[in-house]
Amino acid sequence: MLARVHALIRRAELRHADATVTAGDLVLDPLTRRVTQGGRVVDLSPREFALLEFLMRNAGRSVSRSRIAEAVWNYQFDPETNVVDVYVNYLRKKLSFAGRSAPIRTVRGVGYRLDKEGGAS
Repeated sequence: MLARVHALIRRAELRHADATVTAGDLVLDPLTRRVTQGGRVVDLSPREFALLEFLMRNAGRSVSRSRIAEAVWNYQFDPETNVVDVYVNYLRKKLSFAGRSAPIRTVRGVGYRLDKEGGAS
């Protein structure tokens, strides 16, 4: 029975490690809902967390505002709204520190892209 318990613990730890998403020095753990950047904890609202998780899971790829709105807000994109832009701005402010810019780039005419390498100096 003890061996079985140890095996279950090992499997749970493996699943936890697989769930962690990393881009540069950004580490997002969806199980604990914790984000760290360069060793510091970044406090995010639930919507900011969902947006960052979506961008990190698509790191290196440009994603449209409509695709972000559908994935994060679960609704069809209204071209008149700027909710995606506002939340990207919130994330940029929270991910910019110590003279480093946030790793979120605007892709003109498309949407946004999170750099795989993390923030630039």
